Amino acid sequence: MNLTPDEQKLITEFRRLPGEVQQELLDYAAFLQKRLNSTDEERAKTCNQCPAPHHPEERPEAKKEPIFTE
Repeated sequence: MNLTPDEQKLITEFRRLPGEVQQELLDYAAFLQKRLNSTDEERAKTCNQCPAPHHPEERPEAKKEPIFTE
């Protein structure tokens, strides 16, 4: 197999990684490959979904004094 110097360097660096990191990278590569090869029908299921917000929404009414009940 003829590899470019960049490809050889990637393989060498990959082999130096700990086992769990290698597995994580392989799992992610498999996920990306599966997503790339997914059918149009599978893509249609997720194209109309929006991502969840990364931070909680600020509410001005929550900044007031706390309510204590007995």
